[in-house]
Amino acid sequence: MSTSSSITATELALRLGVGRDRIDQLADLGVIVRDAEGRFDAGDVHRVRLIKGFEDAGVPLDALVAASRAGRISLAYYDELHPAPEKLSGRTFETFAASLGEQREHLSRLFAAFGLAEPERDARLSAPDEAFISELLQIIVATGEPDLALRAIRLFGEGARRAADGALGIYGEAVGRTGDDLQGLPVDAVFERLLRPWARFARQSNELAAWLASRHLTRAIDEYSVVETERVLETGGFVAARLAAPPAVAFVDLTGFTQLTEERGDEVAAGAALRLGEVTTEVVGALGGRLVKLLGDGVLVRFDAVASAVDATLNLLAALPAANLPSGHAGVAAGPLIVREGDIFGRTVNMAARIADIAPDGRLYLPASVAAELPAGAFAARPVEAAILQGIGRVSLVDVERVVDRR
Repeated sequence: MSTSSSITATELALRLGVGRDRIDQLADLGVIVRDAEGRFDAGDVHRVRLIKGFEDAGVPLDALVAASRAGRISLAYYDELHPAPEKLSGRTFETFAASLGEQREHLSRLFAAFGLAEPERDARLSAPDEAFISELLQIIVATGEPDLALRAIRLFGEGARRAADGALGIYGEAVGRTGDDLQGLPVDAVFERLLRPWARFARQSNELAAWLASRHLTRAIDEYSVVETERVLETGGFVAARLAAPPAVAFVDLTGFTQLTEERGDEVAAGAALRLGEVTTEVVGALGGRLVKLLGDGVLVRFDAVASAVDATLNLLAALPAANLPSGHAGVAAGPLIVREGDIFGRTVNMAARIADIAPDGRLYLPASVAAELPAGAFAARPVEAAILQGIGRVSLVDVERVVDRR
């Protein structure tokens, strides 16, 4: 253990908000190990934090120690799942907050937007964290619209939380698939066979998130710039206004999902829901569709035009059985949308959902008025009995399928 990668017991206690005696207790029990100079590995920050988490969940320290000595569990590799601890600030969080001046009023709201608990008054951030938070607060104030800036940050926070939880769920699935093969192996062998590749993934996750955010943001900025510039040109009379077709949305629900859950369990149903999202993204993306959200046994997808919505939804209904998923039924509607933080709302969304509810298995329904916008010769629309949709009223519907060339 090099001095550059080691810390004193006092610093370890300070980083974790525990007493020095607690660190000594864990060292005496062999949970963490002192070096010849009485220092500790920097990775013990993560190990002790995990132990605190166990104890907060009601798992006694004695049980952890006994299981570790029996070779059933090991904390030796836990630090490899996390970034190395950064240099600690020389002041408490309370002192840091006081140094922010007027920007301090946004500090609690910033942590709420992160989706993280605000540190205790006597806790210490790392020096880079202090610099980062200070810069964010300056930006929030500089926008002149702190509420909007915090909403944007909350989007990143919620996206990161969902990605982290989802990735750990996939790791759990990997453990389940290989569990029988690892039975009886020593902890070290289990780490090498299973955990080390995922530890590499965890260490790359920060870079992955930043890489993806940068590229998605570049795309979004370009798209926004084109749309808004076109609007300015149209308003100023520099170009003729285009008659924009209304956006379309599709709801696709799996048939028999409740029965699947009852017969095969929640784990199988959850896997089916995840697979539905993957198949949807692949199929609708080819026709310009965007998966807005998963809804357990269904998906909500947005399109720029009705024709692409119908085309992609029919493709998706056909793709479900091929992906070993239950069959589905769908509804499509077109019209104005309310867009908020990546989600969509409004009467158009409600109509698509209500239509999907009454569509038979394997079929796609949409309003007759919307079907009139479809290109001639590409789809066949068969009138079905008008329906009274909850919250919407009486709507004339058609059952749509793709025209098959029989020549």
